[in-house]
Amino acid sequence: MNVYLICPVRNRSEEDRRFADRYVAELEQRGNTVHYPPRDVDQTDDGVGLKISRAHREAMLKCDEVHVIWDEESKGSHFDFGMAFMLQAWKNCPIILASPLEETRQKGYGNMLRVVAERP
Repeated sequence: MNVYLICPVRNRSEEDRRFADRYVAELEQRGNTVHYPPRDVDQTDDGVGLKISRAHREAMLKCDEVHVIWDEESKGSHFDFGMAFMLQAWKNCPIILASPLEETRQKGYGNMLRVVAERP
């Protein structure tokens, strides 16, 4: 199984990094191939982020599932979730929440993610 992990990269907390590292290790121990953005794509900025976004798009196109560690503050995660939402419609690619996500009162991507995602 090829898994693409949406997770915060820039400005993530040490706690978020540790959680993502453990999550990826667990998936890989089960025999999955995981695209882990901070590890698998050179995050060097080209001035607009196009190189990074293209690399993530290519990896996501090859995945069987998209797993999400959601951080509302992560702009890259918003962009990646949009790609995953399209991928779900295009090839019925499951979106799976890696951790619980609380509902909020206002509309937002977190609430939308809760609705379209499957639970592991």
